Amino acid sequence: MADGRQLTARSLLAGCGIGALLAAANVYTGLKISVIDGGSITAALLGFTLFATFTRVGRRPYTAIENNITQTTASSAAIMGFAAGLGGPVPAMEMVGRHFPVWALLVWGISLAFIGIVAAAVLRRKLIVDDRLPFPTGNATGKLIETMFAARAAALRRARLLLGGALFAAAVTWFRDGRPKIIPQITMFGITAGGLSLNAVSFGLSWSPMVMSIGIMMGLRAALSMFIGATIAWAGLAPWLVGHHVVARLEFSACLSWLIWPGLGMLLAGSVLPLLTDWRPVARAARDLVALVRAQRPRESVQGQSNRAGVLLVAVGVGGVVLVARLVFGFHLLTTVLVLLFALVMTVVASRATGETDLAPVGPAGTVTQLLFSGCGTIGSMLAAAVTFGTSTQAAQTLWAFKAGEKLKASPRAQLIAQLTGALLGAVVVAPVYIVLVKAYGIGTESLPAPSAISVRATADAMRGGLGALPPYATLAAGLGLAVGALLALLGRTSWARFCPSPAAMGIAMIIPPSLSVAGLAGVLLASLAKRLRPGLDDDALASVAAGGLAGESAMGVLIAVLVLLGIA
Repeated sequence: MADGRQLTARSLLAGCGIGALLAAANVYTGLKISVIDGGSITAALLGFTLFATFTRVGRRPYTAIENNITQTTASSAAIMGFAAGLGGPVPAMEMVGRHFPVWALLVWGISLAFIGIVAAAVLRRKLIVDDRLPFPTGNATGKLIETMFAARAAALRRARLLLGGALFAAAVTWFRDGRPKIIPQITMFGITAGGLSLNAVSFGLSWSPMVMSIGIMMGLRAALSMFIGATIAWAGLAPWLVGHHVVARLEFSACLSWLIWPGLGMLLAGSVLPLLTDWRPVARAARDLVALVRAQRPRESVQGQSNRAGVLLVAVGVGGVVLVARLVFGFHLLTTVLVLLFALVMTVVASRATGETDLAPVGPAGTVTQLLFSGCGTIGSMLAAAVTFGTSTQAAQTLWAFKAGEKLKASPRAQLIAQLTGALLGAVVVAPVYIVLVKAYGIGTESLPAPSAISVRATADAMRGGLGALPPYATLAAGLGLAVGALLALLGRTSWARFCPSPAAMGIAMIIPPSLSVAGLAGVLLASLAKRLRPGLDDDALASVAAGGLAGESAMGVLIAVLVLLGIA
């Protein structure tokens, strides 16, 4: 299909508008719980609803292929906070006193996005056309767009549920964090352990529609795993630490300095171990890497653009990364080049894993990079992790978009332009939003726990100071966390998988306020109750409400942060 019939001004403008909102909201979400919504389905629903509601009768109708461009642009912008490292490495550097200037954040994010997008464009033929990998999110987005334009009433119903969920979540957030404050942040359970009140570590229910929505998206196993991890850490280990004078007092920040170590052990085992032990995808990814380096089939030009354009984008991306690494952090040129080469390898591995499982392992890929380059010091290892984090994130999102486009017979060239447009827009949006949020809420606080940033910092500290520098018993706890996490990860690959908690989810729960884990489980239970009370309420409807809930609180959280800085809220 001709690019002009899909790459229209209205499809791009709608994608930019929706993408700007999702990008800003995802910065908040990433710092809150380190989970974001790629936004492809949300953007497709909102784009369809916008034109179904406001397009005048008699004008050329908004088409499915235009809707695909809208969601491609919006989802590319939506994930730019993660691609720029604002969910983990960048705030981790902030915690140790190193700051990214605004111009550097912009150049850094755009540069990594360019590299990731070009890598995905070259891998498209191998992973999507030849190997026919499912890329479930992309496939689901394509199916949704087809269904919306075939069944208008059902699509509008899902869109109304999404908008209703967003408005409800925004209202709850305003009356919780804005003025007047009617809704409490947390309802405490009043539980004691070891003679100590767990109210001090916020063991209760957080009234967060966003976290409840994330619980619905994760499902019962992951949400229950987080609750188990939170109970072990904050109702079991925390009082024990205080009782044995390992930690001075029972409060979140004091206990977190110790609990990060068993949590990190669980996280590493649950996320990195499957990536390292499943040799088949890694072997297939090695073949993908050969195809990427050799740029096979140049005449067919997998991205629909000339090879010259791809080379130019990569050159700009590499130049931007080298510039920021050298001028801001004093990173050696050769080290930066080695980091970029290894990031390319991990991007290919992560792309293959995304296609096969729909889980983009950008966190584990970044952790592996950080460990490999730990000799570069605290900041150097964090910066190395950020490179892999960024390229892998944009590559995964681009491949999801290409998969949706393949189903709709869209032009890869048009989608590539939309993806680049969204990345540029997203970078411009997320940098100032990040600065506003950090000034308003801080990092590593109960308002913005930033679990990924805490994990990145802890990994860097451990590699720098050695095991002897850790708190008392922390080495043992980290080892036990790693061992238990490895056992659960291995059992999760057997027929016992449904009975085993997720070690990665348990690890996250150990480094965020327990009230958030309780909220995630509450979201799943409420969704299950809603399905029982209304049998006609299906999973798609609940997913729409959850997407709205996530977007609504995130967007309102950013707005309140701006008002706080202006002295209004």
